[in-house]
Amino acid sequence: MSDESSALNIIGAGKVGRVCGRLWAKAGVFEIQDALALSLESAQAAVRFIGAGRAAGTLDEMRAADVWMIATPDDAIAPVCRALADSGKLTPDDVVFHVSGATPSSDLVPARERGALIASVHPIKTFAEAESAAQTFEGTYCSAEGDRRALRVLKPAFERIGARLFDIAPELKSIYHAGGVFACNYLTALIEAALRCHEKAGIPRSVSLNALESMVRETVDAIFEQGPARALSGPISRGDVATIQRQLAMVESWDRHLSGLYRGLGLLALGLAEADGRLDAVRAAELRQALTPESNGKLGVRNS
Repeated sequence: MSDESSALNIIGAGKVGRVCGRLWAKAGVFEIQDALALSLESAQAAVRFIGAGRAAGTLDEMRAADVWMIATPDDAIAPVCRALADSGKLTPDDVVFHVSGATPSSDLVPARERGALIASVHPIKTFAEAESAAQTFEGTYCSAEGDRRALRVLKPAFERIGARLFDIAPELKSIYHAGGVFACNYLTALIEAALRCHEKAGIPRSVSLNALESMVRETVDAIFEQGPARALSGPISRGDVATIQRQLAMVESWDRHLSGLYRGLGLLALGLAEADGRLDAVRAAELRQALTPESNGKLGVRNS
């Protein structure tokens, strides 16, 4: 199967499907054929964004295709694939793939049972806004796993639109995807935690957000320029045990969920500081004890 002439159908024409569809259409990688979404209106909007293809109201309306992209939410992948397999539209050697980072290509086994080749390719990118994501897709890293013959079609297709592919073991995809959740989703949650602390201290959210912006951007730049250990700053990197104890006591008396977050992240930060050689063994032990829940309040503060 030549990717130059392959017809592509998209099921779940949300932001990822729309962005990839537009880029493939523009680059002439696939012939975008049919797009199916939760509603005909959504499918029509997807086709307008892509600039090619035909909106379908139901799976029955979709035509046969060489490649089927399932770009639905994770929980819908398996039932959508089962419906596709039962539809009789698949022929041997069709490629069926999904773009989830959290689930393996084995969720597509019903398609394989009909003779199709299955795979998964996951872009490590935020798709908060489709237009922006399409403009910045080049250089995006994508994990890939599945049938080799399917990947011989899909890897060049993604590379043609600027992606950088690497292989991932399917049985480790949950932990791999958790890494992305920490780096992206939970980074957002951490900023929210910072805003709530400032609000508790009487600082309006709008002021806090503006005040934190420069520090956050500088920190992110330092992480990718120097690595996490060298980029670490703050009381743990300096070994300020008393500061950590005071902050923990105040946060814990106000919000125990945030104090648990503070402790867990503090222990990670402590490991970075130790790896970077910033703390002697005694000070590191004092910090670890201060951050451990069962020892809270039992540690005397050493004068510095």
